Amino acid sequence: MSRSIVKQASILAIAGILVRIIGALYKSPLTALITAEGIGYYSMAYNIYALILLLSSYSIPTAISKLIAEKLALHQYNNVQKILKCSFIYICIIGGSAAIIAYLLAPVLVTGHSVLPLRILCPTIFLSGLLGVFRGYFQAHQTTFYTSISQIIEQIFNAVVAIGCAYLFVRPLMETGGSEMAAAGAAGGAVGPGVGVLVGLIFMFIMYIKNHNHLIIKDTPDDYEDSYKDIFKMIIHIVTPIIFATCVYNLITVIDQYIYSFIIGTDPQSATMWGVYSGQYIVLQNVPVALASAMSTASIPAISSSWSLKNYRETREHIRSGIRVTMMLLIPAAVGMSVLAYPIIGILFPQEETVMISTIMLAVGSPGVVFFGLSTLTNGILQAIGQVNTPLKNAAIALIYHIIITIVLLLLTPLGLYSLVIANCFYGLQVCYLNQKMLRKITHYKQEIRKTYLLPIIASLLMGVIVAIVYYGLFALTRRVLIPLILSVCIGVIVYFVIIIYFYSDHPEELSSIPYANKIIYKFKKH
Repeated sequence: MSRSIVKQASILAIAGILVRIIGALYKSPLTALITAEGIGYYSMAYNIYALILLLSSYSIPTAISKLIAEKLALHQYNNVQKILKCSFIYICIIGGSAAIIAYLLAPVLVTGHSVLPLRILCPTIFLSGLLGVFRGYFQAHQTTFYTSISQIIEQIFNAVVAIGCAYLFVRPLMETGGSEMAAAGAAGGAVGPGVGVLVGLIFMFIMYIKNHNHLIIKDTPDDYEDSYKDIFKMIIHIVTPIIFATCVYNLITVIDQYIYSFIIGTDPQSATMWGVYSGQYIVLQNVPVALASAMSTASIPAISSSWSLKNYRETREHIRSGIRVTMMLLIPAAVGMSVLAYPIIGILFPQEETVMISTIMLAVGSPGVVFFGLSTLTNGILQAIGQVNTPLKNAAIALIYHIIITIVLLLLTPLGLYSLVIANCFYGLQVCYLNQKMLRKITHYKQEIRKTYLLPIIASLLMGVIVAIVYYGLFALTRRVLIPLILSVCIGVIVYFVIIIYFYSDHPEELSSIPYANKIIYKFKKH
């Protein structure tokens, strides 16, 4: 079963990384087109949109996946279809209302040039909820392929339409430039997410029509069936705390925005610096975190099923396997991003005035990749075992400390924008600690420190040294960035996994969740 989870997570992870790579890549021409000031206006609108999306429907896939997986494990097939129907009704009411309210209150929620981008983003709130229901339904059946494809399609259309509309919006103002052009570009960029979600929704609907006869199991005479009233209570009971937990967990960027604007200011230079932080550092940080998000999504149905059947040993094995594999991937990703921060920023965001600021932020803040990845995974695990209020409580506690740390650093130190990076990392670390503490208490699960954390750290540090030598050596010889970067990354991946396989060669069962790992170890030991 653990290998099945890793397989489904791998599909989602590949899609998630591709989505984030596309997101990072299209931000570069978009920034060049509408300037960092325009990205600042867009980010302010997008952060509010993302918060409203979190409150209304963002966590619907997780909640629906958990509910349906439990009913499938108990063979309550009639309830599966009822949950699907009630979920659509829930989204139409909550998501539709949220979109209308956000549109009407846009001048209150954001100021100046960010109002129009926020209003353009509002319909996407409703469409995202509908798309989330389909994704949760397929994930509950432990098939992540359609979700992955829809994510890639969504991001491709988002990127193409955002750049295209931004160009159309700024074209009449290119001669004059300034804040008006930046504002118009931000509005054009806001069209992309809506079109992307709409195309993804159409794809998922077609896949549902095509496959629903294979997924729906015919009713049986003794099939237990809840009333629609009970189903709605169940959805609200599960969805509400998950949504609020995710909201508080992601509230950090919106709060940082207001704290930064209040202390530093809202002038064009401050908007530019905020755009660098939210549009470059946060975007790049989220690329490897897609691995943990994928593992969380893939683990929830299996963990929910085993927990509902009171198979606690299997539940602990799923948790152990998920965390082990996630750490094996995120720790080297964090080290690699820190070592190669300058060439990564230089290629993706080559604006001369901000490249060094972005590089330092990425190098210093790379540990946040591990902290946010692990906290994302443990949030999903806690929700899967029914502890839906725990992630909300832990995120709220960590957020209070984060606000204090951010204000103190901004007011009492000369760190400026780097204060947000440091506080961001501490927030992720604290959520990790609180989640792990609760997991131990509820499931009596205990992660093995040496094999899960220490060995990947040692392997990653060795890899980082070799990657640095390869990249900067090739750069000194060629004075090129892209080819040395690609070669150093490829060599780093090979070196890391060779070291990991050597470390685990006497304990191949620790890598059994990773496809083909045992075969590689067998050949390695044979030679």
